[in-house]
Amino acid sequence: QGCDGSVLLSGSAGGPSEEQGAPPNLSLRQEAFRIIEDLRARVHKQCGRVVSCSDILAVAARDSVALVYTYIFFTRPQPCSNLIRYDNLNRYPQSGGPNYRVPLGRRDGLTLATRAATLDNLPPPTATTGQLLTALAPKNFDPTDVVALSGGHTIGISHCSSFTRRLYPSQDATMDKTFANNLKAACPQAAAVDGTVNMDIRSPNLFDNKYYVDLMNRQGLFTSDQDLYTDSRTRGIVTGFAINQSLFYEKFAVAMVKMGQLSVLTGSQGEIRGNCSRRSTGVESVLESAVEEAVEILAGF
Repeated sequence: QGCDGSVLLSGSAGGPSEEQGAPPNLSLRQEAFRIIEDLRARVHKQCGRVVSCSDILAVAARDSVALVYTYIFFTRPQPCSNLIRYDNLNRYPQSGGPNYRVPLGRRDGLTLATRAATLDNLPPPTATTGQLLTALAPKNFDPTDVVALSGGHTIGISHCSSFTRRLYPSQDATMDKTFANNLKAACPQAAAVDGTVNMDIRSPNLFDNKYYVDLMNRQGLFTSDQDLYTDSRTRGIVTGFAINQSLFYEKFAVAMVKMGQLSVLTGSQGEIRGNCSRRSTGVESVLESAVEEAVEILAGF
C-alpha cells in the first residue's frame, strides 16, 4: 500500500494482521514492532501527537543502516570497568552504512493490507532478475535501484526454507560447491527445525558492499540474489558496487528515499496513530484534531 505504516497494524484481538502474517513478512521480529512503538511513545511525549508511525519507521530504517554495530564478545571474564559502554556512540565501534536525509510528512494508513496484496507486491526469494525488474518497474524502480536495494542483504539472517530448494534434491548450478556444502551442513534436508544462516558470509554484521563480492563468487543465498550477477542486465551493476562501496552507498540511499515515497498519505489523508499497532478510535481522532489545531495556533505566535 506504499509507505503508510500498514505493516505495523496488528489484526483482531492483538494478533498479526494478514500483512504481518503473509510469508514475506514472517521474518519481521515482534521485538522490532515493540521497538517502533517505544520510539513513537518517546517522540509523542516530547513533541505531541504530530509525528506519524510511518515517519518514525522511515527514520528508524535509515538509522538502522547508518548505525549498524558489531557486537564485541570477550574471550575471558573482564572487570566491569573494562567493558565498553553502549550508550556512548563515539566510543562504540561503528560499522554502519550510508546516512541520508529522509523526507518527512507522511500520515498513517487506515486500512490493513491483505495477504494477497502483500504477496503481489513483495517478490519472493525465488524470483529471477527478470521477475524482479518486471514487478518493480511500475513502482518507478530501475535496474540500479533493484540491485542497490538488494544490497540490504549485506546484513541479517535467512531461514533455511527460503533457499533450500537451491540445495535439494539437487544443487543449483549457479551456486559455489563449497558454499552449498556449508549451507547443507547448516540446513539438513531432514531437519525438524527451520534453521537460520547469515545472508552475507563475508561480513554479516557490517553494512558494506561484500554482498556483491559474494555474488561474484557464486555465494548469493537466494535465487533473487545470485541471478543479479547471472543476468546480463544487472551483472555490470553488481560488479560496479563490488568494486566501489561509495557508489553502492550513494545508489542505496537514492533507492531507499524513492521507496519511502511510494504512495504516501499527506495532509488530511490517513491519520497520526496514538499507537502504531492499531488505528485510532473516534475519540482519539478528535483529540488528534485538537492537538493539530493547537499546534497551528501556537505557530502563529
